[in-house]
Amino acid sequence: MADTSSTAVRSLWPVWGLSVVLLLSHVAEAAVIAAGLVSLPGGYWVGFLSSIAVVLGVGYVIYWAPRSELSSPRYRRINRWWVAGAAGFLLVNAGFMATLPTESAFQVFGWIRWAVGFGGGIGLLIGLFEARAIEREVAAERSRIRQAELRNERDRLEEFASVVSHDLRNPLNVVRGRFDLAYRAHPDDEHLAEIEPALDRMDEIIEETLTLAREGKVVDDVDDVGLAECARECWSRVDAADATLRVDGSMTLRADRDRLSHVFENLFRNSVEHGGSDVTVRVGALDGADGFYVEDDGVGIPEEHVDRVRETGFTSSPDGTGFGLAIVDRIVKAHDWELRIGGGGEDGTRFEITGVDRRSEG
Repeated sequence: MADTSSTAVRSLWPVWGLSVVLLLSHVAEAAVIAAGLVSLPGGYWVGFLSSIAVVLGVGYVIYWAPRSELSSPRYRRINRWWVAGAAGFLLVNAGFMATLPTESAFQVFGWIRWAVGFGGGIGLLIGLFEARAIEREVAAERSRIRQAELRNERDRLEEFASVVSHDLRNPLNVVRGRFDLAYRAHPDDEHLAEIEPALDRMDEIIEETLTLAREGKVVDDVDDVGLAECARECWSRVDAADATLRVDGSMTLRADRDRLSHVFENLFRNSVEHGGSDVTVRVGALDGADGFYVEDDGVGIPEEHVDRVRETGFTSSPDGTGFGLAIVDRIVKAHDWELRIGGGGEDGTRFEITGVDRRSEG
């Protein structure tokens, strides 16, 4: 913030520099008036106080500018409007001063000071409104460009993943067919027995690679999905052994049902894989928040791994692919939700998904 503030002060030097001159003129005029050296012309205090207001406004702008996230080019436009407003209004009033009678040089000085301050203040307001409008438009354009780049990147990734999986599956199917023939002929061969799990793991990696590439796309088509119903349906498709699912309450949310199913299935598999075959998994709506949670009473995620479990390919299990939580994270982001991971140590693991469009509660 200090660097930003100093940059703003340096960039807006015409604004605060002229304001310092105005302030010094106020001090000088006040001293002359206090000494009784001049008589005050009519309406003097109106111009005096309005100029003070402009100086205070400039002080606020110098304070506000670093916090507004305006870029340096916007500061230059503010400076131009400030100088143009002051110069333009001064020229207009110079014409009036040349044609209208004035009482003293003090009145002319005050008039000039007022014209510069009032005109600069109007220019400053215009410059600020314009700068903010331009900044919003630039930010919106950057966002549009970024979204287009992300869509193109995801399309290329999905195309690449599809091609790779297709090219891998063909030779993999040949290997599996040869394996089946060899295993029928030699069912007791211990070397052949080790091949099938490896082939299954290759199939799993290919499938999850495709899922990872596809699920990162922005979600456009959503429906009303019952949390409890979806969770129980997904649990039935998971090899849960002696694990238990408990659903606390329910809610209806707006989501892509297929992708939400991927979220539950991956979180459930993660709990069973890391928490043990007899782990208890709970699903429910968050209190006081638009979202839901999935938690287990397993061993939890080690503290040093909490920040890494979303990374593609990271796993602490020798049988894991490292794609499960990465897929969950991408689906959550595609819905414009937020994923928080809690727990750690020996207290189990809790996943909280917030920012959900929550329709109703049961």
